[in-house]
Amino acid sequence: MLADLLTWLDAHPYLWPLFIVPARVADVSLGTVRTIAVVRGRRVLATVLGFVEVILWVSVVSGVLAEITLLKLVSYATGFALGNLAGIWIEQRMALGEQLVTLVSSHRTQSVAFALRLANYVVTEVPAKGRAGEVAMCFAVVPRRQTRELLTTARGVDADVHAVVQDINATDLTMPHTRRATGWRAVFQRK
Repeated sequence: MLADLLTWLDAHPYLWPLFIVPARVADVSLGTVRTIAVVRGRRVLATVLGFVEVILWVSVVSGVLAEITLLKLVSYATGFALGNLAGIWIEQRMALGEQLVTLVSSHRTQSVAFALRLANYVVTEVPAKGRAGEVAMCFAVVPRRQTRELLTTARGVDADVHAVVQDINATDLTMPHTRRATGWRAVFQRK
């Protein structure tokens, strides 16, 4: 089917740009998500995305290199640029992985930790010293899609809480508030 499409496009070269831009958007956005899946250790997802990505890339490049024109080059570059935007947007919507949220509060750390525990987050408190004296730190590991909620809860208790959010690759924590989806549902699950 793809070979038939490419043959048809060769017979109608003025339509190549209409194929190049969306195919390149798909190819680059798949590449962006694939790269993040590799970093997050999602081997099966990365393999499937890489397979589809390469098929699209070879199809587009074969059409561009068969007869290089300014319109094809601009279409290729436009598809690449839009594919980066689309890939980042898709990855943010998928929110793969987990994050370590570190919260520092000068006066209300126990209240922040208590509120987070009431919201079913697993929180660890650690005393610390800051520039102005004694402070406390709270640590929580959460799925990326829950980070914003956690920060909203913490700032609802202490508007001056300082937060540092870090991506983590793996954790062996059992988070009782999180029920992980499996299979393909895990890839497309949203909150």
